[in-house]
Amino acid sequence: MNDNIEHVRRISAVMKNVCMAIMVVIPVSHILIWTNFEKAQSLGFYHRTSYMDGYLLTSNLVTGFFISGFLALVAFMAVRALRKFFIQTSIGDIFAVKSAEALSRFAKLLIFYTIVSIPIETLLSIAMSFNNPVGERLLAVSLQTYDVTLIFLSFVIFAISWVMKESVLIAEENAQIV
Repeated sequence: MNDNIEHVRRISAVMKNVCMAIMVVIPVSHILIWTNFEKAQSLGFYHRTSYMDGYLLTSNLVTGFFISGFLALVAFMAVRALRKFFIQTSIGDIFAVKSAEALSRFAKLLIFYTIVSIPIETLLSIAMSFNNPVGERLLAVSLQTYDVTLIFLSFVIFAISWVMKESVLIAEENAQIV
C-alpha cells in the first residue's frame, strides 16, 4: 500500500511541475501568437479563424488578443486549480477535502472553458473581419467533433471530481463515528 501511495506522490510531484510549466506557456504563447498572427496560423493556431489579406490591421489583432485572452485566462485558472490538486496529492493528501475541492474547481473551469470557447471563436471571426469591406465581413459559428468531445470529457471529469468530493466527505464523516 505504501508503495502505491509513494508512486502517486511521485507522479503528482511531476504533474505539479508540468502544470507550472503550462502556466508559464499559456501567457507567453498567447502573446507570441498575437504578435505574429499569420505565422502562428500557419503553425496551426486559430486555424478556424479566417481573415482577408490586406484587411488585417492592428485593431483586429488587439481585439483578437483580448477576446482570446479571456479564454487563455480561464485555461490558466483551470491549470492552476489542477496544480493545487497535484500539490495536495504530492504531499500525501490524496483523499482530503482540499484536493477534492481543487479537482472540482478544475472540472468546473474546464466545463466553462469548453462551453465558452464556441462563442469566443464566433467573436474572433467578427473581430478578425470587421475591417473587411462591406459584404466580406464574417460571422462564423462552428461546432466540430473536437468541441463535442471536449465538452463530453469535461463533464466526465466533473462527474469524477464530484464522486471524489462526496467520497472524501463520507470518509470524514465515518472517521468521526469510529
